Amino acid sequence: MITKNNIKFALLAAMVGCQACDDGLIYEQEHAPEHTGYTAKLTAHVTGADTWPDYYDVALATFGESDYSRSQTTVHPDAEGNVTLLLYNIGNDVRTVEFCVTNTLRRRVLTFASADVSSAVGDTIYLDAGEVDASMYAAIQHDVFNNTCAQCHGLSTTAAAGLYLTEGQSHGSLVNQPATSAEGTRVIPGNAEESVLHKVIRPGNELGLGFSHEGMITSSITLRLIDEWINAGAKE
Repeated sequence: MITKNNIKFALLAAMVGCQACDDGLIYEQEHAPEHTGYTAKLTAHVTGADTWPDYYDVALATFGESDYSRSQTTVHPDAEGNVTLLLYNIGNDVRTVEFCVTNTLRRRVLTFASADVSSAVGDTIYLDAGEVDASMYAAIQHDVFNNTCAQCHGLSTTAAAGLYLTEGQSHGSLVNQPATSAEGTRVIPGNAEESVLHKVIRPGNELGLGFSHEGMITSSITLRLIDEWINAGAKE
């Protein structure tokens, strides 16, 4: 027989149950946390990172399909040149983590060292770059002079126009040196537009040389890199 007391008891039990749910007293089954991203760790001994003008950033950066970084953090070596740097929250859409230089648009200019995300140990991508001369001039020597120019300017028996662009000789052959095949100075520190080097590698063969160099360097990023180096003082 259902009495008023039975009904009151049932209502009271239902109210207590609802209150327990609202207060979180009924616990759901625990779940393991989802993967929230990789962490990259860069270790290196770096010199010359402070030679880059404000248009550039020496950085630890992540890249996917494009040349524009998805995330990055600036590399600041300590007083001894040592670098230990972490970059967090790297997603699965990233392919490489790079110790590199980017411009103000965060577009890759050049890379000193790189690691694939697939090389991660657990959730950490280790990038040990070792000894790195990250100076602006060293970057130009390695990426431009060595790869594009030295075949004619130094590796043969006689350097074309008497201009040596091999390592250890290029700076002394360029900066404040008179050109032999055109009127002017090869590199005038602080003045790219009046430097013969600028005029030689730009489209249009402005100097009217018998051999046009305008097709040797086609990347606007590289052309600007050389100009920025000259305008920043053409330091070695």
